[in-house]
Amino acid sequence: MRSPIEKISQTGGVPIRFFLTSDMLPDAETMAQLEQLAKVPGLEHHVAVLPDIHRKSRNLSPTGTVVATKNAIVPRAVDTGICCGMRMIRTDIEVRDLTPQSGVLDALFGELMRTIPVLEHEQEVISKQEVAEILVHGGRWCRKKFSLSDEELNCIENRATMPTDTEDAEAILASIPEKAISKGRRCFGTLGDGNHFLELQEIVEVLDREAANLLGLFAGKAFFMLHTGSRNLGSKMMKAYLEILERRFAPAQPATNGGALWSMPADSEEGVNYARAVSAASNFGFANRIAITENLRAAVRQVLHDETLALPLLYDCAHVSLQLEPWNGGKLWVHRHGASRALPPSKLAAHPVFSKTGQPVPIPGSMGHASYVGIADERTVETFYSVNHGAGRVMDKPEALAHFTERQVESEMRDKNIRLYRYPARRDDNIAEQAPSSFKDIAQVVRAMIVLSLAKPVVRLRPVAVLKG
Repeated sequence: MRSPIEKISQTGGVPIRFFLTSDMLPDAETMAQLEQLAKVPGLEHHVAVLPDIHRKSRNLSPTGTVVATKNAIVPRAVDTGICCGMRMIRTDIEVRDLTPQSGVLDALFGELMRTIPVLEHEQEVISKQEVAEILVHGGRWCRKKFSLSDEELNCIENRATMPTDTEDAEAILASIPEKAISKGRRCFGTLGDGNHFLELQEIVEVLDREAANLLGLFAGKAFFMLHTGSRNLGSKMMKAYLEILERRFAPAQPATNGGALWSMPADSEEGVNYARAVSAASNFGFANRIAITENLRAAVRQVLHDETLALPLLYDCAHVSLQLEPWNGGKLWVHRHGASRALPPSKLAAHPVFSKTGQPVPIPGSMGHASYVGIADERTVETFYSVNHGAGRVMDKPEALAHFTERQVESEMRDKNIRLYRYPARRDDNIAEQAPSSFKDIAQVVRAMIVLSLAKPVVRLRPVAVLKG
């Protein structure tokens, strides 16, 4: 077991611990951002840096980081896409039965595009009252709406209802901007553009047979990964809060040209309202993935003419989150920016399967490369129970657009025999920003997870077909 690489800035701040191998250390610009993050008032223990660490031009804090506080909230330590996350859905379907020649893939993804819009529905699909109920009750509302079982809810982080300081519906709703609530009526059950996706994969290699058997993962079977979040409701809410809170808490002299990282007391009026809003929007993110899954199940059953197909959920976790969590006998506000919560077996004693395996964690590559399903190891306590959310980028989107063309990406996908499906209305959106070569080598990332004892890979998957915005 390898120890993380620790760096302490000469200008102060908490230590920065890199849970990766020495050949994966980030560039100087990303290091500078990490040093600024480490100096934010209120941080406890250390900044945890994960193997998919990378910088995005729009954010002051790098993706692939986790920080924790006792009584402070750092809004810009997380992305505005709150509850962006991953959902893994297993099947008993043989991939060999889903050949392009049979027309099954075209029929399936055509139905998915028809029932799962990319940005928003043409009309409102849920009422304002239903949006409010989702924001307050999360998984409890979904259980009634979609007849979810306890077994399925237990495969979702926090059973799809994020913790908050109150059960007072009026107090929770008062923290949500009215414009954000209105957005929820049309964006519920939508995929989103950019790096969001719905991917059909094949389990091509079993790496841990005992864990795979317990989790129901077998070679040759079809598997789905879904990546989306709270959509416009969450992003509108976060941006509205940032605009207000930065006037109140941001320093007059920003540390960088792009702004400054800052914190606010978690028990202040602003902190309490912000935390309630984040939890509520997170509930919407989980509900959005649940709704998409119901449409996915319906589409698969319809196209394959088999209403008995189950498509059980393996796990659903956010990778942009902020919540108060137990840690080493106390409670900390854990800020995850491009990091999935990952509980080891010792923290899941009540679950019949995960108590033996640990929580399943998605490790997606790019749309042109392999992905993995892993299980959380006990050492995640050192990363505040977190693992990286995927491969991570080697090029930001503007860099990828400068290096690749849409035609190159489409040609690469064809050469690899991967079907790329795109919404007709989004054909003007340049897919080059998602070029497979703009992402890190997923095998290298997984190796780092193994040697740092963050997670154990269970199966390797290859992409068969991917739906992108």
